Amino acid sequence: MGKPGFPIPSPGGRVWKGLPLKQGDGETGFSPSPSLRRGAGKAKPSRPLIGYAGYPDRLLMHAAADDEATEIELLVAELAGRIGPRRPTSAEEARAAAFVNGRLRRAGMGVSAYELRVVPRAGTTYALFAALGMAGAALAFFFPWLGLLWGLGLLAIALADAFVAPLPPLGPCRVSQNIVGTRAIAEAAGAPPLQPRWRVVVLAPLDTPPLQHGLAVLAGSGRSAALARLAAAALLVAGALGALLLPGPWWLLQGGAGLLFGLILIGAIRPLTPDPSDGGCAALAALVSAVTRLGALERAEVWAVAVGAASSDPWGVISLLRRYPFEPERTLVIALESLGAGQLVYATAEGALRSRAADALLVRLAAAADAADPHIDADPRHLTTESVLTAPLRRLGYRTLTVTAHAAPGAAPHAAPNATRLVERAARLVAGLARQIDAEP
Repeated sequence: MGKPGFPIPSPGGRVWKGLPLKQGDGETGFSPSPSLRRGAGKAKPSRPLIGYAGYPDRLLMHAAADDEATEIELLVAELAGRIGPRRPTSAEEARAAAFVNGRLRRAGMGVSAYELRVVPRAGTTYALFAALGMAGAALAFFFPWLGLLWGLGLLAIALADAFVAPLPPLGPCRVSQNIVGTRAIAEAAGAPPLQPRWRVVVLAPLDTPPLQHGLAVLAGSGRSAALARLAAAALLVAGALGALLLPGPWWLLQGGAGLLFGLILIGAIRPLTPDPSDGGCAALAALVSAVTRLGALERAEVWAVAVGAASSDPWGVISLLRRYPFEPERTLVIALESLGAGQLVYATAEGALRSRAADALLVRLAAAADAADPHIDADPRHLTTESVLTAPLRRLGYRTLTVTAHAAPGAAPHAAPNATRLVERAARLVAGLARQIDAEP
């Protein structure tokens, strides 16, 4: 075995919450139904093929592709069917963690799990922000000076949230976990230990992302939410300043600010429902499929990380760096975000109001991997939202690339996609990208 930059967890790592796996099995007791086994019930040929000394290469390739598709179907069936929606810190998320743990072991990786204390609901901080805004609007009506100072403080918070970093989540914490799989570089027998040139870290969320629609969008991280928070704070400042300097019905601006803050508050406290398209399920399946087909590389060690409560709290990603302080210069991070439906894309830049470019090397190698494999068919795209997995890493100077799926224009929202095909394409892209990195000097 090689000498990676950090100790590689042994296959004897524990499974969180005592969820056992069957001996020699990478699944939580899952036995696939006959309907999921390709070729079940079909008659076998009664005589061998004539004219070949064994199966031709193309038949072997078709058989391998058929096996990979069947494996992906089983992965998706277990995660989406038997386990179902995985809310942050829920028992279903723990079952998914145990399942991924076993599948990474079966792929030959050393696997460990460690506990997280996270906030299980996203948007709680924006509820507090909106409540403070409503109080400021009422205060400005009677005391314009205090309302002006209050509004300037909220405007500064909204600007920092939009252009620097999202506000950290607030609220009671519950227990989740990260699953970390590692694979050292391949070495020739008898050769001295080698230091890996690159470290490839592939991330995917353990939980199901929430469905954001209606007023809940105002408590999210997208462009419209950031603009709404900025507009509400700006209206509060303008109303209070106008009331101090000029006569007029400035209470209308203050009332408009209070109304907008009220809408943000309603969106932040509404009950969240899991996204029915469950792009996190496909992302997890793509993570397992990618490292399974990848094997050991010669110059790059591979880390596969299933991040707990990724949709509600960035601590799962931040804690990974606290536990394993990777060197930013030679660590390349590939994040598998929601693969719910639509066209497979890799992000060239991300951001709601401030655009942050992806790593140039990763974008170039992703394009090369896509060109080398016609089955991938991924598009480069500028995303107007930031990845919950790569945003904390990018702010700390790490080199990142987000792989996700976007619905085609005019497509029905949350339509059931061909999950097997999309997962296969994403897994091919990640594996091809890792091989391109391995060949990079």
